[in-house]
Amino acid sequence: MLSSNSQTIADITGGSSTTYVEFDGVYTDTREEGRGKLFIALEGESFDGHDFVQCAEDAGAKAVIAHKELATSLPTITVSNTEEAYRTIASWHRQSFSPTVIAITGSNGKTSTKNMLANILSLDAPTLCTQGNLNNHLGVPKTLLNIKKEHKYCVIEMGANHVNEISLLCHLSKPNFAIITNANNAHLGEFGSLDNLVKAKGEIIDALPASGVAFINVGSPHKSAWVKIAGNRDCVLFGDNTAIFATNIVEKKSVLQFNLHCNNETTAITLSMIGRHQIENAIAAAACAIQLGIDINHIKQGLELTTPEQGRLNLLSCGNFTILDDSYNANPHSMKAAIDTLVAHAGEKIAVLGSMAELGEESSNLHQEIGDYARQSSVNQVYTIGEDAKNYQGEHFADIESLHHHLSEHHSGATILIKGSRLMQLDKLVNLFAKTTNSA
Repeated sequence: MLSSNSQTIADITGGSSTTYVEFDGVYTDTREEGRGKLFIALEGESFDGHDFVQCAEDAGAKAVIAHKELATSLPTITVSNTEEAYRTIASWHRQSFSPTVIAITGSNGKTSTKNMLANILSLDAPTLCTQGNLNNHLGVPKTLLNIKKEHKYCVIEMGANHVNEISLLCHLSKPNFAIITNANNAHLGEFGSLDNLVKAKGEIIDALPASGVAFINVGSPHKSAWVKIAGNRDCVLFGDNTAIFATNIVEKKSVLQFNLHCNNETTAITLSMIGRHQIENAIAAAACAIQLGIDINHIKQGLELTTPEQGRLNLLSCGNFTILDDSYNANPHSMKAAIDTLVAHAGEKIAVLGSMAELGEESSNLHQEIGDYARQSSVNQVYTIGEDAKNYQGEHFADIESLHHHLSEHHSGATILIKGSRLMQLDKLVNLFAKTTNSA
């Protein structure tokens, strides 16, 4: 955690300081604990931290960084742009320490891979990793500012929806290793083309030093493009027909079992997650851990400690229903993976599919493709919600409440997949099932 003073921060950001003051920690959200810290007044499209400086002062902040005039008694560091200052401070702080930084990106699987790898590395030494979904231009600096002297490893998740975003995040974090889980048509509308998306994911490799190592899924159709970007840097391929792969995969109701092979060593894994796609995430984490010299028994232990985050293909028992809660987000690739997981369950299988966002001109076709995939995969019924979701060509509902009522009345005992982009807020449907169960 950053401990510094107002003059030092003014110097590194090119700002000016009214009063010398020391502080311990940096924060940007007055809902968090801010006593003794430096408050940075970020400004975005729908918020302005300058409006909350009085809240920061009342809560015990020691100083503030701003790019607007303020009526405050707090010592103030004035800069031209607080967001740029925030990133500059985070970059400066990261370079004050020397953990091994592992950056992870991909259209799918980056959060699970990050959690798996962090759990493995934590068994070896103190490890910092991205919390929740803090994987963007504001979240990555927040993680970097939490680096402490004792951290040997730092695992950073990086998301992106446009070209050069990952380059920026890598400029801040200076990764030593880079993992790309995959690249598909997530956020395709923002990137403009699949080629642009592939190049954007490759920015994480291009940012590596000459001694850096890139980890690439051998089964990716974009493998050659990323290997080319790597140039003379080391590339470690993982997956079938490499030195790191899985065999004897068994999918059960709430776990995955498989044999993990790492450089001629083999161990049996029971992963407390569902969805066959999680195997690739586990192999990616294992490949990086092996490169770092981690014992295969620690890899096994770390993988088996990992559980899914809320809304990411969680298996829930809600009264007479089995809910596959994958409401956190969606894109065509993850939709198919979730449907594959649904059809592995016995009994009646219902897919509740919300709209997928940021798919550009191909949105209608991609939604229709997923609807066709669900019907061809022996799903008994497809229900949809959201304007774009009408293209799934299932039975459409105008709101979550009416959909919940229909499911409750007509599909008792079913397994229900609930999945859509975050803007659809399908976690509210999951909560209705949980609430009904708890009140029964």
